[in-house]
Amino acid sequence: MSSFKSSSAVPGNLSVPSPTPSNASSGGTKRKRPADAIKPATSTVYSQPGETGTGLHIFTQVGYTTSFLRESGRPLTFKEITDYLNIAPDDVEVRNRLRTILRNPDTQKVQYNSKKDTYSYKPKSSVKTPEQLKGFLQNQQSACGITVKDLKDGWADAAEAINAMEAKKELLVTHNKKDGSARCVWINDPTLMHSLDADFLSEWHKIHLPANPDELRTKLLAANLKPASEARAAVKEKPKEKKKKAPRKGGKQTNTHMASILKDYSHKRK
Repeated sequence: MSSFKSSSAVPGNLSVPSPTPSNASSGGTKRKRPADAIKPATSTVYSQPGETGTGLHIFTQVGYTTSFLRESGRPLTFKEITDYLNIAPDDVEVRNRLRTILRNPDTQKVQYNSKKDTYSYKPKSSVKTPEQLKGFLQNQQSACGITVKDLKDGWADAAEAINAMEAKKELLVTHNKKDGSARCVWINDPTLMHSLDADFLSEWHKIHLPANPDELRTKLLAANLKPASEARAAVKEKPKEKKKKAPRKGGKQTNTHMASILKDYSHKRK
């Protein structure tokens, strides 16, 4: 039995193997893992796609076309537009895409005439002369006027014409505080403009309003006038009176057999 124990015992210089693999080799050096392999000195940089032609900028070409149509002030053919944009005749793809967009009714600022095969600028307002401006304002159902910015979109000389019409009292014009330029215009009737007597104007301008608002309020109260700055008096509403309920009539009476014993308190009901 003792010989069996001595033969089965584990020698002292041997260790029990580990259930997980070791990174150390038998020679004592550390083995390299796949992640510890040789790394490239610099990381690879992937560039963006290169320029592939003007087809990617078709809407930029549409913007240039719109500006060209606006500056020319007249209908243009497709050849005049492509010559201005320097689009080569053999660049069929760009030419077809540009033609399709310009002929689309949903394209803003561009109007296509299928009969004459021409393209023109489509402004916010079709007014281009002083007479057209007067007719447009007179035919408005509401006196909303029109902004000078919208007029300039299709009428290059709108500012000069508006100043001349304002001098003749044909337009009512509001101006920008920054530079004094016209901002919005309304129709005006010169026959309703009357000159005032010089004496009346002199007497009118002699009336000076007090600089202090409290002083003006005091003078209005002294003249038995109600100033606009006076606070409104709160109106107290009277409480609504509660209606008394009328006694029920025609109801079913009970205890009629005790009428001679019980007292009648119906007259004390509230």
